[in-house]
Amino acid sequence: MKFSELVDKFDELVRKHEKGKPVKPKKVSKLQQLLEEKQSGYQAKLEDTEDPGKRKKLETKLRVVTAQLEKSKRLSNPD
Repeated sequence: MKFSELVDKFDELVRKHEKGKPVKPKKVSKLQQLLEEKQSGYQAKLEDTEDPGKRKKLETKLRVVTAQLEKSKRLSNPD
């Protein structure tokens, strides 16, 4: 799944949760799985890339994915 599609899916789930609607645990776990896959992919690419422009883009995407992964964990455990 593309980065932008993943971000859109995440935003959709968060909006649904903020409106007070229930978020299905199955959807959250699937989202977490996709985020973890994307995170590991970006980390691998970051290790292999030496171009400063590409590194900066990958670091930004990695920060976004990591933050979304943390937020999705809070969605699944609203303690």
